[in-house]
Amino acid sequence: MLALPALLAQLAVIIVHRAKNRTGPQPEPYTLYTALCLLGITAGWLAIGRPEVTWADAPLVLISGLLITVEAAHATARLGAPRWADKAVCVLGGAAAATWMSSGWIPGT
Repeated sequence: MLALPALLAQLAVIIVHRAKNRTGPQPEPYTLYTALCLLGITAGWLAIGRPEVTWADAPLVLISGLLITVEAAHATARLGAPRWADKAVCVLGGAAAATWMSSGWIPGT
């Protein structure tokens, strides 16, 4: 399952960002990040064969693929990554979160 390592990596980036930057909240492009995460979740869902979405999987996918990934993208941008890195975190993190819906450890099995 790709979702668990992706989730742990995102949490590590968020923790490093919060440890380094203790400034107050500032307005950020959360709408863009949210749209890119939803695009990534959809792409991941299509890539793993469009499994049936159940109530057991949907909250886990949305929490890890949307809420945590948006925060990780924000942290990536603030830590001085290249301009494209935060958008890549959104799309790839969303796609990785879609593997929570997969029945096996490797998508497609």
